[in-house]
Amino acid sequence: MRVFLAIPLEESVRRAAAASRQALAADGDGWRFVRDEGLHVTIRFLGEVDRSRLAACDGAWREAASGIGPVTLRVRGAAVVPAHRRPRVLRLGLEDESPRGSLARLADRIERAARACGFPPEDRPFDPHVTLARARRTGRVSVPRVGLAGDCGAFVATSLILFRSELGRGGSLYHDEASYPLTIEGEP
Repeated sequence: MRVFLAIPLEESVRRAAAASRQALAADGDGWRFVRDEGLHVTIRFLGEVDRSRLAACDGAWREAASGIGPVTLRVRGAAVVPAHRRPRVLRLGLEDESPRGSLARLADRIERAARACGFPPEDRPFDPHVTLARARRTGRVSVPRVGLAGDCGAFVATSLILFRSELGRGGSLYHDEASYPLTIEGEP
């Protein structure tokens, strides 16, 4: 099954992010927009993974999430990447408002756990964001006026979720497979 580790958006922030997507959609020719319920912050994409391998890695994900504590995140601004000339992804920016760079520390710990579980190293540096849309493979893509996206608000992430991704005609559907609390050292 196709899986990834991510932080889901809190409901009010998800609604604001979806509203930003609607504001950008007027210019959205050529884009496949993510479903509202699919908006999240990917920490590590794992790809196609056998259930038995996932079970073997469960403790590693749990250990990586422990000691981080709750992470305060703000979703703000939009951008297209890699560039306006050949955009592939429309996304919202993400700021870690936690002390000590908690989100980057979580990503680093998850990356080390993934490698210990035999996953190949991630080939790109961690770049936190919320994907709103992906360019369609065919046709021309218009670049939305990204300045229309403002501050979607802040939320406190308290868990990391292992999601299973199911590809479909209307976009991917995500299903929770496991949850790993972002606890502080010494908390249960």
